[in-house]
Amino acid sequence: MLKDFLVEFKAQANLNPERRKSLVAISLVMFVLLFTYPLIRSTTTSMFLDSFGATKTPLVWLYSIIGLTFCITIYNYFQVRLSAHKLFYATCLLSSLIFLLGPWLISFNKIFIYLLFIWKEIYIVLLIHMSIGYLNNVVTESQAKVFYGPLGAIGSFGGTIGGVLTSKLTNTINTDQILMTGALVLITSMIFFALSSDEYCLSKNRDNRGKESPLHSLGGVKGYIFLMALVVLLSQFVINLANFKFNILFDVLVETKREKTSYLGMIYSMINALSLCFQLLIIPFLFQLVKKKSVHIFIPIFYTLIAFLGFILSGGSLFAVAATFVLFKGLDYSLFSTAKELLYFPLEARQKYGAKYIVDMFVYRFGKGLISLILIFFQSPKFVNTLLFTSLFLWISAVVPLFKKGDKLIKNKET
Repeated sequence: MLKDFLVEFKAQANLNPERRKSLVAISLVMFVLLFTYPLIRSTTTSMFLDSFGATKTPLVWLYSIIGLTFCITIYNYFQVRLSAHKLFYATCLLSSLIFLLGPWLISFNKIFIYLLFIWKEIYIVLLIHMSIGYLNNVVTESQAKVFYGPLGAIGSFGGTIGGVLTSKLTNTINTDQILMTGALVLITSMIFFALSSDEYCLSKNRDNRGKESPLHSLGGVKGYIFLMALVVLLSQFVINLANFKFNILFDVLVETKREKTSYLGMIYSMINALSLCFQLLIIPFLFQLVKKKSVHIFIPIFYTLIAFLGFILSGGSLFAVAATFVLFKGLDYSLFSTAKELLYFPLEARQKYGAKYIVDMFVYRFGKGLISLILIFFQSPKFVNTLLFTSLFLWISAVVPLFKKGDKLIKNKET
């Protein structure tokens, strides 16, 4: 099996110099982004929990989707007018500036912790999906099946190191300084993105519909996009319900801001380590041996089993809830992320951009915003568990019609 993969990898790696350079550049970008994210995420989350508590997290999640919606509106306008490089540079510089100035702003008023937490939720979505969206135009579907596993592994390796570093740094410097360190290192991602070619940017390849919105580009495939969006929406329900259960227990049992930062650093390191293992040892072979449909059915079924063991049978201990959260997030970052990206390949090039901005940039966070709104009013363990398992059942039910429509699109492209 390993030999077959290496043969296939060598065959697909026969790229022209521009494509090869762009693939390497985005790999380095992903490493830096996910290396710095645990430093930024752990610190801003511990600041928020220490100041406002876990019960306020649904509210700040809701504010995050409002902020992201505003950002998406801006990006939809500029994505066909500016290169991905300029958008990436602007987002990266703005993000670094916000996180560098954050501790100084908080010294005046703790309300600025909301700004840091919200932008932490926004910037990583923008930068990651700009990078992957760009890459989807560089490689074909067959190449993506081979490359996306190792590419994700590079990012997860960066995230694992970043998580461990975050935990270790709490012994020598304070939370504010860890946040600023992450902000400074984040700037280096621009250097690597600059190495990629602008030949594959949407602004360089737009057709005579260049000024239309992403929604208009999806004529004829809206049914397929709706089901894809539904799967992503339900996945975010499941992930964020698990996240909320973890936050509530974690906030009660882990007391100081320094301890919270250290613990979260290790949690995010384990998430990325699990993701790394899947991306190196399973994903490169899985999609060569198993149909995409089977993988998409397996994921929610496996989540259901893990949720039952971790949330119901375990009695709700911190270890069990944290382990369940790590499994959910680790698979979300690796297996589900790769499987989801492959859903875009039945679409035309322009449809990919439109679908990605609507599904990944909007629906992905809208799901988090909607579940956050619900959790503001309903936080009982029984309600959270019922909604979690209902979402998993609906997720499983949406996969079959999704692939029926996807098969029709592929047949239409071939004829």
